[in-house]
Amino acid sequence: MRYLLLIIISTIISLATWAGDFMSQGIVYSFTGNRHEVAVDQNIVDGMNAYEGIYIIPSTVSYEGENYRVTTVAEHAFAHSKVTEVVIPNSVTRIEDHAFAFASDLTDVTLPLQLEVIPDYCFTSTAIENIALPESVKDVGYGAFQDCSMLHTVLLPASLKFIDDYAFDGCHNLYEIYCAATEAPITLGDNTFGGLKNVDLVVADDETIDSYTDDTIWGNDDTFTLFPNEDFYPTMEFDSEPFNQYWQKISLGNNLAYKIYDENDELVAVTSASHFYLAALDHNADYTIVPTTLMFDSDPFTVTVDKTTGINQYIDDAFPAEPDPIIVAHFGTIYIYGDTHLKWTSVWDMSGRLYYQRISSDSQIIDLPRNRVYIVKVGNFVKKIFV
Repeated sequence: MRYLLLIIISTIISLATWAGDFMSQGIVYSFTGNRHEVAVDQNIVDGMNAYEGIYIIPSTVSYEGENYRVTTVAEHAFAHSKVTEVVIPNSVTRIEDHAFAFASDLTDVTLPLQLEVIPDYCFTSTAIENIALPESVKDVGYGAFQDCSMLHTVLLPASLKFIDDYAFDGCHNLYEIYCAATEAPITLGDNTFGGLKNVDLVVADDETIDSYTDDTIWGNDDTFTLFPNEDFYPTMEFDSEPFNQYWQKISLGNNLAYKIYDENDELVAVTSASHFYLAALDHNADYTIVPTTLMFDSDPFTVTVDKTTGINQYIDDAFPAEPDPIIVAHFGTIYIYGDTHLKWTSVWDMSGRLYYQRISSDSQIIDLPRNRVYIVKVGNFVKKIFV
């Protein structure tokens, strides 16, 4: 009897460590109190959050014969875990405080299109490199991206109204912000961009610049250099590979944002993650990928996910795939490795000023003004780089 009691107690403790009501496909869920709605919750095992690797959260989940809509990412859901990439479905309208805080391996996240608030300390001390906030976000919370030491590109939507104190404090590698808001978002403290210097701030147009210049925080010359938005037409090749039988993994990157449309031309994501996961359906499906700064959309690319092989076929094959050059910068010089022979090589700054353009076999571009972001195009390959 005593042995049976110990087993029961042990089982209760083990179940309690989930911090949720049920688990499905490795994700723990809690009931929200709203009928047929659930929240993604912590997965606590032996006192640690056990999430690790890539998570593509579903929009619906089944439990005991009932279907539930996933509408929330709970407080601390992925905090202190080893999660690396997360795609949050558009069914989610609420993310709670500290949801990803101190998930130090997290490099990429795609946010849902209806999200209005980035909550307090949501991504603090993560390894996120680029983040695009969807055209719905109105508020960025206190310390939301504080101490994200790998963050270097942020794209803010026209809907943005407020950024709370310490939101981007300590993001020492942040060197460019695109902000589509025509009026400078209100900063709720003096340390919203604490410790930042020489950040390129790209806004909608020359008229918009005045709104930012007149603002105490945005107009600080030590923190920001203001530029009007530039037209930009990248020519890109999207690497892809199957990701289990349900998804096709597309490599994006290059510090841009991407609007992704499904076969019905419905917008399914706005992301600046390094990867996105296209659903493999029961038929061949065309997806459209549009590089964007949230103020200017470049030419679209169409890809097809094949239902049988899961291999993406490029519809627009005007530019056949070729090995990408490697482009790095060091002490005012851009170094290009790879085959550049007889290819046009061009370098622009963020205001569209052309610094270099020629058919060249050179591997170095020297004497560029430093502490700036440049757009480098070698043949059909485009990359942004900080010099």
